[in-house]
Formats: sequence, C-alpha cells, structure tokens
Amino acid sequence: MAGRIVTWVLGVLLTLLYVYLVVAGVGNLIGLREMSALLGLTLNAVGWSWLLFGIALPVIVFAVALVIGRARSAGLRLLLLATGVCVVAAVQLEVLHLVPQSTFFV
Repeated sequence: MAGRIVTWVLGVLLTLLYVYLVVAGVGNLIGLREMSALLGLTLNAVGWSWLLFGIALPVIVFAVALVIGRARSAGLRLLLLATGVCVVAAVQLEVLHLVPQSTFFV
C-alpha cells in the first residue's frame, strides 16, 4: 500500500511539473506580447510559432509519455514522465539560447 501511495505522489508531482512548463509558456507569451506593445512592435510569425511551440511541447510530450507507458509498470511510467520533463526542459533551454529574441518582433 505504501508503494502505491509513493507512486501516486510522484506521478502527481511530475504532472505538476508539466503543468508548470505549460504555465511558463503561457507566461512567456503574455510577457512578450506586453513587452512588444510597450516597445511599439508586434510579434511576427516566427515569434508566434516559437511561443506556441513552448506551450504545446509539454502537452504533447506528456500525452506521448502516457500513451507509451499505459501498459507498463508504475515505475516505468514514472521514468517515462520524468524523461519527458527532462526533454521538454532541454528543448526549451536550446530554444532560449539558440533563437535570438530580436527575431520575435517586427
């Protein structure tokens, strides 16, 4: 019984990390829209695509991890969810460092 409780707690914590990644993406979208308005600029198509990618990626990776792990053991499902969080974080860091913010604005 204790093992099941620990597994559920870890699963909920990993799910909350995915929720945080989506909320951070929405925050980036709102923040850059406000910043561009203050500067008198607008977001271009490239900026919108990167910002929407930052929102959609955690949702897609979470869904894929759940689909892959649905017939697996609880430990493997947790490992898949944790791996997905790491992949999303790595991709978001790469986007942050490789895409100049000046390309977001017109």
